[in-house]
Amino acid sequence: MNEQIQLTAADFDATQAKSYELYLEIGSNYYNYAVIDPQNQSVKAISNKLSNIYNGIYDGLLKSNFANTKISLTTQKFTFVPTQLFHESATENFIKYIGATENEEISTQQLSGTGITMIYALPKLQLDKIGSYFPNAQIYPQMAPFFKGISFGFSQISTSQLFINFRDGLAEVIIFNHNKFQFYNIFEFQNEDELIYFVLLAAQENNIKPASATLKLSGSVETEDEIFKQLLKHFPHTEMTDQDSLPLFYHGLEKPVMPRFFSLLALGLCEL
Repeated sequence: MNEQIQLTAADFDATQAKSYELYLEIGSNYYNYAVIDPQNQSVKAISNKLSNIYNGIYDGLLKSNFANTKISLTTQKFTFVPTQLFHESATENFIKYIGATENEEISTQQLSGTGITMIYALPKLQLDKIGSYFPNAQIYPQMAPFFKGISFGFSQISTSQLFINFRDGLAEVIIFNHNKFQFYNIFEFQNEDELIYFVLLAAQENNIKPASATLKLSGSVETEDEIFKQLLKHFPHTEMTDQDSLPLFYHGLEKPVMPRFFSLLALGLCEL
């Protein structure tokens, strides 16, 4: 899916940015952003740009002074530890397990309700550049909003559930089983066969039967895509993520923005 998207509600007023929140999702060759009115939880503007964020950082809207800014960055360097066994003072001990270098900053994120703490690394240069443009932003690893959105919308379902979010040549997979978070990973894939292999392997390792599990898709995928059709062959209960899975309203936008921007919009559920 290479279509760029730019949607704004009819009543959107960019001069009122100080009353709005900005959600920003940054990949290596794309960035998505949404402007939210927190007073009524409505999406006022949403955009997908197929370019490096620094090529568009001078966008007048992105330079506005928002009431709150939340940013999601992508990392494949992470690990999970039981929260009860984790101590902040021991964070540096996990550097070798996630392959972090001296040019990366180590951070942590607790996954609420799971008893798990995520330890992850992000490039210091990237953090410095983003900090210069968005000095007061709250920054999260890509897993945080994806997990929070799923936990909010689907954790009450007791059957086996897989979720795949597609982003810029990457797929991130979350598994919930019997109301509990069970698995997360993010991986690169070159074609449908590689994707199917990784997803079936994740299902097998977590004792999930594809024929009986529900598979929900979000991100840069549509029902007409070959990836969707191939997944449907293995997971007969494959569908797009529900339009009403997040506590947001989309009045005035020209077309549905879920599940394309599920992970981006779920940033509203994240807290440091």
